[in-house]
Amino acid sequence: MGRNVTIAVIDDQDVVLSGVRGWIAEDPRGIEIVHTASGPDGLEDGPGTDADVLVVDLRIAGELIFDRIAELSAAGHRIVVFSQYAEPDLVRRAEEAGARAFITKESNEGQRHLIEAVLAVHAGETYTTPSQAGVMLAEAEEQRPKFSEQELRTMRLWLGGLTRAAVARQMGISEYTVKQYLERAREKYSRAGREAPTRVDLYREARRDGIVLE
Repeated sequence: MGRNVTIAVIDDQDVVLSGVRGWIAEDPRGIEIVHTASGPDGLEDGPGTDADVLVVDLRIAGELIFDRIAELSAAGHRIVVFSQYAEPDLVRRAEEAGARAFITKESNEGQRHLIEAVLAVHAGETYTTPSQAGVMLAEAEEQRPKFSEQELRTMRLWLGGLTRAAVARQMGISEYTVKQYLERAREKYSRAGREAPTRVDLYREARRDGIVLE
């Protein structure tokens, strides 16, 4: 049997530290807390230096600590953020700083997913909770333009290799209308922050959204 996965827990709330200790004590997969602290100072050369995974609150002493997370990540630490926050922009900033998992303290997500996240991060993976997956899906949907059936059909035919004149004949509309549908599609992509000025660009974005297939 392999050695325990060691973790350092950085959180300034005693109730959180007690909760994490309790979850780990009930789990049979061999996780050991080797250090707890109310702040990240001393992790570079203190008792938590060699911990396999750092479990870090996003807000310490009233301050968001993205910079410290980035420093610890750059130093080689594998980090799971365990936070009361769940806003998508904060999750994204934590990930950009180097966190490999973001677990919220709200509801039952912490108890259900913190240990799974620690084990995944220790194995060199990232970990996504169901709530994060929902947020990412919602964000993806927000960036996906809504097209009419005529716009979709026009794109599929034109991007499939037909000329605008051939698309017009097949759809029973004017070539000018085909041009308008394609321009509307480009405008909708542009408003979503996805520029598609050329045929190749429009094909790329439409393929990304499943509108056309390879």
